Amino acid sequence: MKIFSVKGISVTASFRVPETHTFQQTLPLPPKTSVIGMIGAALGLKLENAHKYVEDNEILVGICGTHKGFMRDLWKYRKIKANEETGSVLIREYNCYNEFDLYFGSDKADLTDLKNAIYSPVYPLTAGNSDDIMKVSKISDIFTVQKEKLYRFENMILPGDVTGSYKCDIDLSKTPITKAVYCPSVFILPTKFDFKRGKERRVAKKDLFTFVNTAIVLQSPIDGYIVEDRSVVLL
Repeated sequence: MKIFSVKGISVTASFRVPETHTFQQTLPLPPKTSVIGMIGAALGLKLENAHKYVEDNEILVGICGTHKGFMRDLWKYRKIKANEETGSVLIREYNCYNEFDLYFGSDKADLTDLKNAIYSPVYPLTAGNSDDIMKVSKISDIFTVQKEKLYRFENMILPGDVTGSYKCDIDLSKTPITKAVYCPSVFILPTKFDFKRGKERRVAKKDLFTFVNTAIVLQSPIDGYIVEDRSVVLL
């Protein structure tokens, strides 16, 4: 597997949980569809073409990262009901002071074009909303890694639901009282869209994903890669 990593930072980030409305909870990390959106922005592609680019080149992504806290913001928006325009307010959640480690891998493409595009993107890369600008701080070389069976993970997204087969891998007696400890959380997220209806976009496929914050050890290993001394699973 050929792979390269991208380190990015943003002051705020918001990745809305699908099907939330007046209270828009954020995911702890960008889902795969958001990272595909970043790929499209870097290459200057529309979202439909970005998904096709990822499928045609069999590009997989690993998503890791941390943040230092979160906040909630009030958004005022307009809505139309019975031909009458009214105003309302929703609550949007944000992660603050984010650090992302994104991994791009493929057995088919050489990844050079993608790496160059992220280095000099056509459009700004964002961490969710258009005003959540993500700054790329480092891009690694492209190198080759071999698949391994891995047990221990932290601060990343894993495929499927692993909440019934893990144990926490931290010593609470040595954990600072100011450090937040989170259990893994599971979300059903879109992974594929149907763009065949003009400008309308419909969800074509959903999958389960586990967002891991505090370090865990799985009872059964899953396939992954050791990249820069880190256990990474590509989605």
